[in-house]
Amino acid sequence: MPHLSQRANRLGSIIIVTIIALALRMAVAGATEQIPSATSPAASTADDYRIDFTTETLPNGLRVIYAPLHQAPVVQVRVLYHVGSRDERPDRQGFAHMFEHMMFRGSKHVMAQEHMRLIDQVGGICNAFTSFDQTVYHDTVPSEDLEMALYLEADRMSSFKVTDQIYQIERKVVAQEWMLKQNRVNGNLYDDLFRTAFTTSSYQWTPMGNMQQLLAAPVSELQEFFNTYYVPNNAVLVIAGDVDVPTARAMVQKYFAWIPAGAPVPRVSPQEPPQLAARAVNAPDHLARLTTVVLGYHIPPYKSDDNYALSVLATMLGGGPSSRLERALVNSKDPICQSASMLDETLEYGGMIGVVGEVKPGKNPEQVKTTLAALVADVLANGVTADELARAKIASRIESIQERETCAQIAGEIGDAELWANDPNRVNSDLAKLDAVTSADVQAVARTYLNPNQVTLLTVEPDPLGTLSRKSSQAARELFQGAAVVASTQPVAARDVVFPTGYPQHPPLPPVKSTASFAKGQETTINGIHLIVLTDSRLPMVNWTLAMRHGSHGESADKAGLAGLTARMLSRGTANHSFQQLSDELMSHGIDLGVEDAGDSTDLSGSCTTEELDRAFSLSREILRMPTFPADEFAKIRDQTQAGLVQSLAVPSTAGERAMTTELFEGSPMGHLVTPSTLAGITLDDIKNFYAEFYHPDDAVMVVSGDVTFERAQQLVKGLTDDWQPKDVPPPEYKFPPTATSRKIVLIDTGDTSPGAGSIVRMGIKSYDIHSDEKYAGTLASVLLSDGIESRLMEYVRAKKGYVYGASAVFQPNRYTGAFAVNAPTRPAVTGDCITAIFKVLDDLKSSDSENPLTEAELNAAKRRVSGSLVMGMQTIASQAQKRLDGTLNGYPIDYYDQLAGHINAVTVDQVRAVMNKYVKDDAMAIIVVAPASTVKDQLDALGDVTLMPMPLAAENASTKNSDMLK
Repeated sequence: MPHLSQRANRLGSIIIVTIIALALRMAVAGATEQIPSATSPAASTADDYRIDFTTETLPNGLRVIYAPLHQAPVVQVRVLYHVGSRDERPDRQGFAHMFEHMMFRGSKHVMAQEHMRLIDQVGGICNAFTSFDQTVYHDTVPSEDLEMALYLEADRMSSFKVTDQIYQIERKVVAQEWMLKQNRVNGNLYDDLFRTAFTTSSYQWTPMGNMQQLLAAPVSELQEFFNTYYVPNNAVLVIAGDVDVPTARAMVQKYFAWIPAGAPVPRVSPQEPPQLAARAVNAPDHLARLTTVVLGYHIPPYKSDDNYALSVLATMLGGGPSSRLERALVNSKDPICQSASMLDETLEYGGMIGVVGEVKPGKNPEQVKTTLAALVADVLANGVTADELARAKIASRIESIQERETCAQIAGEIGDAELWANDPNRVNSDLAKLDAVTSADVQAVARTYLNPNQVTLLTVEPDPLGTLSRKSSQAARELFQGAAVVASTQPVAARDVVFPTGYPQHPPLPPVKSTASFAKGQETTINGIHLIVLTDSRLPMVNWTLAMRHGSHGESADKAGLAGLTARMLSRGTANHSFQQLSDELMSHGIDLGVEDAGDSTDLSGSCTTEELDRAFSLSREILRMPTFPADEFAKIRDQTQAGLVQSLAVPSTAGERAMTTELFEGSPMGHLVTPSTLAGITLDDIKNFYAEFYHPDDAVMVVSGDVTFERAQQLVKGLTDDWQPKDVPPPEYKFPPTATSRKIVLIDTGDTSPGAGSIVRMGIKSYDIHSDEKYAGTLASVLLSDGIESRLMEYVRAKKGYVYGASAVFQPNRYTGAFAVNAPTRPAVTGDCITAIFKVLDDLKSSDSENPLTEAELNAAKRRVSGSLVMGMQTIASQAQKRLDGTLNGYPIDYYDQLAGHINAVTVDQVRAVMNKYVKDDAMAIIVVAPASTVKDQLDALGDVTLMPMPLAAENASTKNSDMLK
């Protein structure tokens, strides 16, 4: 069963309708429309989208699940080890997370980093994650590469060995990851909550680990941990996707069946005793500008059937605008919260559920705490209504369908059910159990688990000066500096494994890649709109997108944010529904409606089950054509938008992104920045005028995909767009600043308040647009530099130098211009060295005489990656529809994506060098660094003249203060 947090987050997207700038004409005229009462098609049942699978258990105890899904030539190999942070000793926190990283460092027949290199080479996705109860490795590849993925996973299961070198390298990577967490708003929220809520169980620490303990651990202890837990009898292997089961069984026998079983696996975590009294903790956060309040409660183990009723409860409390949290805290007449949501971590032996409120500026956190507690108490006393229960069940059904879309989703669901419940068929019984939940069940679990005597109250407090926040530990600094590994007092006893006679000594070479062929659909014109319909009836779901050719590029610089505010206003009231009525209607029928500003277009998107199509399109027409723009709702959302912006302006990565936008696109529609001042200057009349001016069907494109016929789609789109009048709106004038001819360095000073002491590095320069054939060579250059652990940046700047956790350098063309952009979060102490290292990587790719010139073999591997990634993009009809939409908006021929691999394969080494030399000029690059100036300025001075700037929020406050003084 999915985590409650996943359910709550998805429900939020289902019922929040964000539409950017639509016309007021029909609403002003007082037009009304009603949802048709035509009988909907019969609702599908759980059997229509059940997961079919077969299982076997090998003699060594490895549990294997085969789940065929033949919708696309893609397969996922997923290995779930039943080990997480819960299995660690209290003085060795972080061991499981270390193995997530270390096990990509090679094994008996696989060289260091070769696992990722081979998966990336075929365009696949290779990654891992660690949680409290499991460590998971997953490889999603074109189905013809299944054998290679199985070989790679089997080799590290059987023969991985920890060495001092591997441990030292990957500890630095983990320390980088720890630093990134410190530089996120509420980055330590889970740490603070679990540390307080759990007193005995190993759940009291999170999987990231303890840097001091990683410094103290010798390799022998890590090897013992591997020998204990990373064994076949403590693992589940899932193969899901386009797979022939007999063929896959033979491969599993060849590569996994021979691996010796380990000893019975111990479970060291003590059971958490019941919490008998309320607990509270205050946690300062140097990046937060708003107080966050969390009321957390213990919940039962994953296997407990009480989780079904708790899932319904979570939806009712925190599932978007129809939920009790948002009604009381965010959407009331006098809101006291910027946002409200549910927190959840459903764990094998009992996790946490919680209600969360982000306090609105000027409001009292104590009032938020009181209101949250009262909302929980009301459920205990009065239960839930029949309507709330029905809406939650609809949402559960929609989620169950969506979790069948891809092989990766299926592998995740079925793997967790097997690992934690020994019952993979839970994935096919979950919906029936959710359907059986009653209002009495919900009230009963609330009374059992949400008792006020069992609450943990966490208050995350803003600490902008960093006077209260935890400081960066000396241990983390030592790890960054490559501290030596503590010598082992015991031998490093790797498992003694003898491979079978004739076992392959190298990973199977990937076969010649097949070409991706994307669905084209059927097309026509409806009321001037170019309609494309792609039919796929595997799941009873339909998706649609209407792309209108005007967006925020039409707003003026002094009204930046107008399109976004208009977007939020479209769901705040229509001729037929108030905001709350519309939210309830959408959630009650599992309809997702949303609109996104894409700069030069506005995309109205939606999805629903097949039986709700008539209702969904009628509601789409209502919000598209009949908004009423209530003044009281406008006041609310403008305040909320301003508060959210203020929060984001304190984040270093946001500051870097905004500064780079200014450097590359200032003075053009692409260079407008939303600020608290521009938001404050927007009026309700501005929104009405923007809507009336820009939302028209001229040259629009609409794509409908899924379980719908061409004929029915035409009828639906006709009803949506009838009587929608065109209007000749001139396009924005795109005047870009000239391409830079000299290097510019901007240092945005974060001060010395960051406990993680992070440094954000962004570099950029303008390049080609999408109409240039240079995009083919540029695509390959981007792949060579950034795609995968073996990419040039990752090999040199991460693996060799240890400056970054991740880095990218890519060409980003759009319809009007383009840029070459570098992103590399690093540490203040090595910021200058990191930039120098990046320049070296870029220069090496430019020249045949460099230290590391581009070779034909390397280029061919990059071409294979692009071809494979195209195959990966075929997994759902919705993803193929998006390709079709993008191609049409770009003016590409209908078979552009089918032919893309051919264009890529024709690129030469000289063409890659040429595009790099033409655009990527070291001495003309804009360099933006967001970091403590006291640490990095001297380093940057060595690279050129430095312009020092404050963080954007400080600059905005200073500007506002100066303006007030002049009045």
